[in-house]
Amino acid sequence: MPHPSRKGKTATRKSTRRHGAKSAPLVRCVIFDLDDTLYDCFVQRVRPAHRHAAEAMVKAGLKTTVEAAYRARMKEFRHDPMLRHIDAAVCRRFGAEDTDRISKAARDAYFNCPVGRLKLFPGTMPLLRFLHERQVRVFVVSFGEPEIQRAKVKALGLEGTPAIDKIFYADRDKLLTKEAAFQIIQQELDLPAGQVLIVGDRPMREIRAGNELGMHTVRIRRGEFAKQEPRGPEEEPDYEVRNISEVKKLPFFWGEPARR
Repeated sequence: MPHPSRKGKTATRKSTRRHGAKSAPLVRCVIFDLDDTLYDCFVQRVRPAHRHAAEAMVKAGLKTTVEAAYRARMKEFRHDPMLRHIDAAVCRRFGAEDTDRISKAARDAYFNCPVGRLKLFPGTMPLLRFLHERQVRVFVVSFGEPEIQRAKVKALGLEGTPAIDKIFYADRDKLLTKEAAFQIIQQELDLPAGQVLIVGDRPMREIRAGNELGMHTVRIRRGEFAKQEPRGPEEEPDYEVRNISEVKKLPFFWGEPARR
């Protein structure tokens, strides 16, 4: 089966080596990330959030204008999208003295940027319905400020969706991590790790966590962290796709066939 990756190469069955499967693995549970996985967070949220962070930096004492701070943040974003890099680089650029306080203000503002209208990727709901019809259990595990993430879920129309069993909110204070949420879901369903699939966009977060737990992993390479490369085999996904609609075309056996 053609591998829908950016290089257009034939799919490498990494899951065969890692899980020992010789045929299409059975998947009975799929766990999705939220941002840049189910909707285009980069286009709809990232730029407004960085402007919100720039406003907070100036208010906290950074000696520049909001527009200059925002431009500096987006310039650094192109080098490295990690917030710790961006905050530190912008503080250096404008000679900030209390870098810890200004960086904290920026980080808090970034994660608490007000939520407006949001729209799912075109392939999201068809995929969720496809899985639901085959009795695949579906969960969403998001990361950020829980109240903001809940507002995103509501704005996207995912709240109460029959195709989603439950939504977990991992937080910055690590009261609940993504890895812990994955483990909770697996234990509650009493499924072997090899029947669980993780779908997300970040190698160092959900892909790594899924790999370390022995689950299958699919990376959607787009959005805020599209250029981020895996730092080792533990961050390499089993499969890589460009669009969420391509997930159901991957060589997995999806739960139970739909009844006719």
